[in-house]
Amino acid sequence: SFVERLQKRRHLDQHQQQYKLLRSIPPMSNVVERFFSVARITLGHEPHPITLEQILFLRQNASYWNVGTVD
Repeated sequence: SFVERLQKRRHLDQHQQQYKLLRSIPPMSNVVERFFSVARITLGHEPHPITLEQILFLRQNASYWNVGTVD
């Protein structure tokens, strides 16, 4: 009957919603977390994608430049 098919489909759907590979996904590193945090903050201030890319590049490579380099 129609009700039996619906119940069977619901029963099958409940069993297919398990995430088998969830434990195999490695956690993200702190560097990556900080990078996305900076991206979120910066994107709110400067919506242009090229500007965002430049700011994030400079922040990630801060050890290679200083104020004297920019002047």
